Amino acid sequence: MKNLFCLLLFVSFYSLGQQKVYQAKDFERDIFPPKIIQEGKATIRQSTTPYKRLNITTADDKNRTVILDVEVKKIYTDLYRFASKRNVKFYQFNEAKSFPVELMVQPNGTIDYFVYGFQGSVVINNNRPSMFNDSLNPENRQKFHAVVEEFCKTYRLPDNLSKEPFSMSFLITLGSQPKKPSKMYIYNMEMAQACDKPDTVKTLMLNNLALESFPMVVFRFKNLEKLDLSDNYIEKIPKSVSKIKNLKFLSISNNPIYDNKLKFKKNTHIKDLNLQYTGISYLPRSLAKNRNLEVLFLGNNRYKGFRKRDFRKMAHLKALNLYNANLSAVPINITKLPALEELDLYYNNLKQLPNEICNMPKLKTLAVSNNELWNLPAHIAKIRTLETLYAHHNRLNDLPTLPDLKLLHISYNMFKRVPEEIYQLENLIEIDMSKNQIMEVPVQLRKFEKLQRVFFVENDFNRIAEKKEELAKLVTDLEKKDILVR
Repeated sequence: MKNLFCLLLFVSFYSLGQQKVYQAKDFERDIFPPKIIQEGKATIRQSTTPYKRLNITTADDKNRTVILDVEVKKIYTDLYRFASKRNVKFYQFNEAKSFPVELMVQPNGTIDYFVYGFQGSVVINNNRPSMFNDSLNPENRQKFHAVVEEFCKTYRLPDNLSKEPFSMSFLITLGSQPKKPSKMYIYNMEMAQACDKPDTVKTLMLNNLALESFPMVVFRFKNLEKLDLSDNYIEKIPKSVSKIKNLKFLSISNNPIYDNKLKFKKNTHIKDLNLQYTGISYLPRSLAKNRNLEVLFLGNNRYKGFRKRDFRKMAHLKALNLYNANLSAVPINITKLPALEELDLYYNNLKQLPNEICNMPKLKTLAVSNNELWNLPAHIAKIRTLETLYAHHNRLNDLPTLPDLKLLHISYNMFKRVPEEIYQLENLIEIDMSKNQIMEVPVQLRKFEKLQRVFFVENDFNRIAEKKEELAKLVTDLEKKDILVR
């Protein structure tokens, strides 16, 4: 009997140890109780979990800024699809809830704990529901716990996110969240199906409706110009969407399309296309069939590489977004786009820019912030059309001769002095040189006739006592000219 009791106790303890899903208040009570610190009248709850918190914007072991938004959205989408395949539809829950989730994960990607809800005690007014009410009714709680437990035991995150146990947070939504009504456009499936004059409709906003397949009702609207299907769970887009002859804007952002499920037919009418957060790792081969494309959002995907023919036949492209796209080099074909005016390369792993970028004939805005650039191309001044340059959060300590910029952001770099090249920019309207290591007060800023905004906080000259009087006089002189100084 004693041996049986010990065995039952062991099994019970083992089963408890295997539980992964907890409401936050239960997790705090049973697993890692917080340390309570009293400071005067304030009570501080300090976490005791051994998991290093990774924020959506964090830093890796080389102190590079890394955006984990793509990974977080993929976890959420994969959980939703996992539940849906087991006939648990989160959007069909009969209570609408939104609450935070914290995943606690091992370096190899296995999930230790899934903690949902708000930490600490929550007081709920009996007369009205609290926005912080994270309790589920018994039926929903049972379904939610069961499917999430199964998910956590089989799911693996990438094994390159951290070398030590870590936690990641995101927001989860259960139940149906009604969209804000609009008289300007159709915004749900009921309206789309009931519409008795489809030929008069130009805009369909079918985003954030938990759609799991492409809504074929779209093809009722022959004169459609704008179609937004973002923030759904659609896995495949039919080629025939390219045949909607007046369609100019198409967004399928934040749908689990992935590779080989997105094809276009040759057309000349689609001009604005958003493929962010679709999980594609290569550009669709048929992308170039959108012959008059002017705006293309490709960011927030993890690209494995680019082919030689990518970006060809895009002679009309004016704006290209490759934000947070896992780039270690700029695809050379981008520099051959003859009409490109805006290029967004924020949050990549670029150590240098190709010299060919200096030959882009119409580029007006170049955004290369949050990379690992040590310098800019020596002949960047050849881009005579360039007006706006975002290069903050890099490793720059010097600048080449610049084109005649109107806006220049170089904060969070390694400048020890203000480059002389900046003082040659006669049409400069805004400059941000904050959080560098600049020693001398930039007194020559007085000479700019068109300057409207200047930012230079947290440089060395801000902290040197002997510079305070000189700095105060500069600020006064600039503010007398109605220049905003921060």
